Amino acid sequence: MPTPQKPELNALFNLPPADAIDYLKKKGFKLGWDWHETLDNAHSRAFTVAKIAKIDLLQDIRKSLITALETGQSFDKWKDQLEPTLKEKGWWGRKTVINPEGREQEVQLGSVRRLRTIYDTNMQSAFAAGRYKAMILGAERRPYWEWRHISVKNPRLDHKALDGLLLRYDDPFWSVAYPPCKFGCKCRVTARSAREVEGKEILSSEGHQSEVTEIIGKDRNTGADIVAKRTQFNIPTKDGELSFSPAPGFNGSPATSHLIDKVLSDRAIKYLGNEQGLNLIEEIVTAPNRLKGHEAFINNALSFGKTQKQTSTVGVIKSSEVDFLKSKNVTVESPIMIISDHLLVGQKANRHGSAGNAPTIQEWLTLPQHLKKPDQVVWDVSNESVLFLLPVLNENQTEYSDEFLKLSVRSKNGVMEIVSIFKVQKKAIKDGLKAKFYEVIR
Repeated sequence: MPTPQKPELNALFNLPPADAIDYLKKKGFKLGWDWHETLDNAHSRAFTVAKIAKIDLLQDIRKSLITALETGQSFDKWKDQLEPTLKEKGWWGRKTVINPEGREQEVQLGSVRRLRTIYDTNMQSAFAAGRYKAMILGAERRPYWEWRHISVKNPRLDHKALDGLLLRYDDPFWSVAYPPCKFGCKCRVTARSAREVEGKEILSSEGHQSEVTEIIGKDRNTGADIVAKRTQFNIPTKDGELSFSPAPGFNGSPATSHLIDKVLSDRAIKYLGNEQGLNLIEEIVTAPNRLKGHEAFINNALSFGKTQKQTSTVGVIKSSEVDFLKSKNVTVESPIMIISDHLLVGQKANRHGSAGNAPTIQEWLTLPQHLKKPDQVVWDVSNESVLFLLPVLNENQTEYSDEFLKLSVRSKNGVMEIVSIFKVQKKAIKDGLKAKFYEVIR
């Protein structure tokens, strides 16, 4: 019988923690009262701890976790160093506090049990994100991924039943069920080559998933049920069927994290001048799990209310734009397009909000999809930037208006960054083309 294993740091996954550290460092902050306010892919973009209302406390906890990763601290050592700080700042024990609605509420703040959950969940997620990146980079050589159940004293039977499960790396299962899949989950995934899986059963979840809902709480104001969506898999096997669903809040994937943004950028560089390759990267950028990551980026930026220097990968410039920029002696290091949170909550956002020409929240959320099919792409002669002109629906959302959503894109820090985004009249662009203020690219 396997010996139960302790979930401690480097011994857990046996790989350098550089990517795990980067995963934590690149997260923004999100203040939240209830755990269900940040679910699924939102965790890959934001660091949050329920019942923390001050940013300095979140910073203290994240900094301590990064130190634990860098130095290989055990839970006990990490807890002993952090606990005095939390007690000093009043975040410990059961207390009656004022909740976000201004009402008194008795809540559990810091405790040894809560710290254990914070430590385990963040360490597991960080190492999983680093491992996911390494496995994606090696997917051509080792395209089969195997679920491995790590023995513990009280195993979850549905997790244990998956031990040995083999699926391709691009199977839909991994887009929502790459472990950890529940608080305390210690399972992991191992990449296998075709030779290693020869003679073994390779399964597929394609077409065998459905959406299920679960009540996870009550709204503090209305008393209405709070419902979480989860993906239910019923995967056929030669002996029957494997059933599995991630726990509420874990229906996500490391594919939405900043670590994979870098992987996409590196791969896109290899495809410069290769339209088919760039189209492949574009499809990845607009895949459902990546769109959920972008949605989390938008929602986190708007809820936090000020810039945290967070970015989201939203598109890919095509070969026509690359060739045009080269003709203008503009260096294109990567065809990946990114957007920064300062355009949502910074000075430019406030200016366009006051002018009434800022994107709507829905337009922010659907930006990656619309960038795939711009109405027009032109060169701004005086500002030396590429303008993507996207169609805008009217107020009734029934037909297109007489405006464009204009995105100005420039090469910055090795990628194509959207430096401004606001609405303009189509006539202004038409007049600008006639006056040769703009040049048509496509």
